[in-house]
Amino acid sequence: MKNFIKKITHQAGQIILEKFGKVGVKYTKSNIADVVTEADLAANDYLVEQITQKYPEHGIISEESGESKAAAEYIWIIDPLDGTRNFATHVPIFGVIVGLAKGGEMEMGAVCDPVHNQLAFAEKGQGAFLNDKPMKCSDTKEWEQSYGFGIAALDHGRAQIYKKLIKLASQKQFWMNAFGSAAISSLCVADGRRDWKFSLGGKVWDYAAPTLIMREAGCIVSDIDGQPWTLDSKSLVAANEHLHKKLIKIIKN
Repeated sequence: MKNFIKKITHQAGQIILEKFGKVGVKYTKSNIADVVTEADLAANDYLVEQITQKYPEHGIISEESGESKAAAEYIWIIDPLDGTRNFATHVPIFGVIVGLAKGGEMEMGAVCDPVHNQLAFAEKGQGAFLNDKPMKCSDTKEWEQSYGFGIAALDHGRAQIYKKLIKLASQKQFWMNAFGSAAISSLCVADGRRDWKFSLGGKVWDYAAPTLIMREAGCIVSDIDGQPWTLDSKSLVAANEHLHKKLIKIIKN
């Protein structure tokens, strides 16, 4: 199963990479930022076909094709193209996310960054690896020296959060950017290239596999209330052990 998930995630990455710069938006879903391209659909068709043929009794939750056999013991949770808006506008920051849950707990997860030919994989209790080399989160201890990712839709309900973050940034106490791809930003945190990330939204397919990878790399991953992240969580906060509580405090306050 380990080799299978790595193989199909890598191959789905090659499918979308081959179409990069050649296809645009096929249709828009809920809003201008929620779009679908031919690459999303092609990668989704490939992943669903491969999983269904290999494990017909397993369920699948996909961003592009919904749920099937949701009551199955094993559930595959996939985002065939994470960062579609970037992809559609020729920004090379996107990836493929494939995860496998058993009984509601993540067992395996893989993320492919096809632009940089990187494949991350984690198995519960077995560590996380990037191109077969161990991944380790950062060891940054001082908040003022940390750098991370923040993802929170800019709307009326979250305006106060942004006011707080802007104030901290102006005081040089907060350094943050956003990639527009949960897959790629999560790899950066898991591999120590960034110290933390938070998301006040997102869907289960955005974070199921990335959360396992970050945890296996040594991160603490929770919801905004500090409870361990689960497949039902509506928010995500990930950081090393030195920064996690501080990050939650800043966001909540």
